[in-house]
Amino acid sequence: MKTDSVQYKTLKNRLPGVLLVMALALFLANAASLPCSTAQASDPDIKYCVKDMSDRSVCLNTRSPKIISLSPGSTELLFAAGAGDRVIAVDQHSDFPEAVKKLPNVGGYPNVNIEAIVAMKPDLVVVWTAGNSQKIIRQLESIGISTFHIDVVDFAGIERAIRSLGQVAGTEKEAGRVVDEFSTRLKALQSNYGQREPVSVFFEIWRSPLMTVGNEQVIDDVISLCGGQNIYGDVSERVPEIGIESLISRNPQVIIGSDPRGDTPETRKDLMNYWSQWENLQAVRKQQLFSVPSDVIARPTPRMLDGAEMICRQLQAVRTGSGSSRSDYMAAQTSLHEESQF
Repeated sequence: MKTDSVQYKTLKNRLPGVLLVMALALFLANAASLPCSTAQASDPDIKYCVKDMSDRSVCLNTRSPKIISLSPGSTELLFAAGAGDRVIAVDQHSDFPEAVKKLPNVGGYPNVNIEAIVAMKPDLVVVWTAGNSQKIIRQLESIGISTFHIDVVDFAGIERAIRSLGQVAGTEKEAGRVVDEFSTRLKALQSNYGQREPVSVFFEIWRSPLMTVGNEQVIDDVISLCGGQNIYGDVSERVPEIGIESLISRNPQVIIGSDPRGDTPETRKDLMNYWSQWENLQAVRKQQLFSVPSDVIARPTPRMLDGAEMICRQLQAVRTGSGSSRSDYMAAQTSLHEESQF
């Protein structure tokens, strides 16, 4: 794993460690911008307040705040909200969009450089409450640095996060446009795949110990969006640890993992080499094992729909019996990517 919203707590080259802790709260109502006065933003005595995703009122006296982001997911969401030019520094794991790589970094979990943050004098630090160190968050708040809490566990949370970040950064119009595009694309996927023949899915987060996604994790929503059935969708934990005996008893039709390389002949071979020791699993017998690029499935941002489209195509290949046709499948993936950039 490689970052947040499964956040990036040392799952090394696979999904970011954030997946181990992502999925903390049910969907909260859309945050509203609450200007405390109708005075101009240039007045230093006027504060503008926005509810964050911990339902806290975060108040600033500028509509163009200097922002530091402490997780890859919140960095992507800030840029999606049109606030990229407000971001002055990021954590060391943030790598998208390309412009982020030119920004200074202030370390990353668990070794955030508090002194560097203070020296940059940010107006706001955006944190991911389910992935960033609670100690670091409390330390920042105790020395008077304003923090904005983000935690996304479903598609609605992605939309809410973008809107609220747009409000606090003064980029509401761009944020609203991106949310509208995201919503349109999400509805199209739901309409196309949501009611198709169910396919049972095991999503592999980690192998030792064996971990998957429960029903309070946005990847569970991705599987449902594609007409799949998460075989651990009855578990309320975000990232439950399971036993191989349990997996065998639930016997999924499909196993999906994640890999920075995406779904390639090499990643499928790697999956097959590992899972072939349990050849009684129908996903193994039928060679219905797939991968998704780590970043687009682990980070709950608009790019997650890229990962969702890949999974939808993978499950459809299983339904039609063409799952073993690598050339047909990859041709469909390439066409899909060209047609629906976000």
